[in-house]
Amino acid sequence: MIGTPLSFAAALYFLLPSQVDRADIALLIASQPGVAARARKHIIASPFGTIHAATFSFPRPLGTAMPRPLVADLVSLNSGNPLGDPVGPPPLSFPRIDRTGKGDVLVPRPRPDVVEETPEPDLLAEPFPDYEFVRPETADTVDLPYQDLPPPDLGAAARAGTGAADGATSMLFGIDPTASVQSIVPWSPGEEPVIIASAGGPDIKLSALEPESAAAPPGEGGVSIAVKGEVTGAGRRPKSPAERLNLLPDSKPRARAERCLANAVYFEARGETVRGQMAVAQVVMNRVFSGYYPSDVCGVVYQNAHRHLACQFTFACDGIPDVVTEPQAWEIAKTIARDTLDGKLWMPEVARSTHYHAYWVRPSWIREMRRILKIGVHTFYRPRLWGDGAEMPVWGNAAITVEEAARLEAGRKS
Repeated sequence: MIGTPLSFAAALYFLLPSQVDRADIALLIASQPGVAARARKHIIASPFGTIHAATFSFPRPLGTAMPRPLVADLVSLNSGNPLGDPVGPPPLSFPRIDRTGKGDVLVPRPRPDVVEETPEPDLLAEPFPDYEFVRPETADTVDLPYQDLPPPDLGAAARAGTGAADGATSMLFGIDPTASVQSIVPWSPGEEPVIIASAGGPDIKLSALEPESAAAPPGEGGVSIAVKGEVTGAGRRPKSPAERLNLLPDSKPRARAERCLANAVYFEARGETVRGQMAVAQVVMNRVFSGYYPSDVCGVVYQNAHRHLACQFTFACDGIPDVVTEPQAWEIAKTIARDTLDGKLWMPEVARSTHYHAYWVRPSWIREMRRILKIGVHTFYRPRLWGDGAEMPVWGNAAITVEEAARLEAGRKS
């Protein structure tokens, strides 16, 4: 019991620093600051201040390391790493498919035997037989009709002074001049050549082939009443638009063309005067014969009708149903359409106009147009680049047009 405290005290004694003496203990007891700091320094420097935490390192057991992913590393002697150890991420490699062992995708089917036909011999393809040219024995003895002679002296006869009359003309035949100079004499009676003129085509005027008759007033012979000689029937009138378009009377194409033209007149200008409606019909027919638009009436009226508000005539693509609500105006439109196709109506002031617009709109294309005239709310134009349209046909009669317009206008007001 007594040995344990004693051994602890002995150990404590040996562990204490040797510099500690009685004076220091007395001062320590007296609580001197300097002695206390020095005692604390010695205590820190004692063996107890050198104690550190012990660390232990054990080896990693086998099988606990994370295995590397199985990536194929390609060995390349040019990369500077002959062992094939990857320096960076492996390059992308795409598999290549070997198709040499694959069979035909299509299912083989038996094919019929093709019998080769022997082509018939082409007579034209056969070569021509060889012909031997045989020179005739009399080739050197035949008199040729012409021989090369030196150029003649055409002034020899004039210099010879044969006494020909003044103003006489030298008669030269063949190559050599005649021995004498003879004057030109007129044909003997009954020996004159007869000139037979050809009748020619229908476009040739008879006035160019026959002399002007004595009964005709001077300066009026050869005047034609038809344009470009295009006449039909005994009345010698120009062809009507229906005849030019081969629209037979009482046929379905004629009825369809008449209906399309009446729709354009009614829905475009039924509020205008009769002459204003006739002008619209004439514009439609001018487009038909211009060569710049479809060559039929319905094709012109309903061109680009599938484009909303971008067609030739607004009523055809404005989306408003085309319903006739004014029977009297519809009858006038049908009459104008029928008379126009029959070639009865022609307005010289409208002439070959192909465009028009109302006064409340100002389209951009008018800068390329030549203004013709204005009727009611519509102003009519023709493109400058198209010329005056002199090559286009003309039909109808201006006087008959005025009478027909007055008659329809009177019936409209009654």
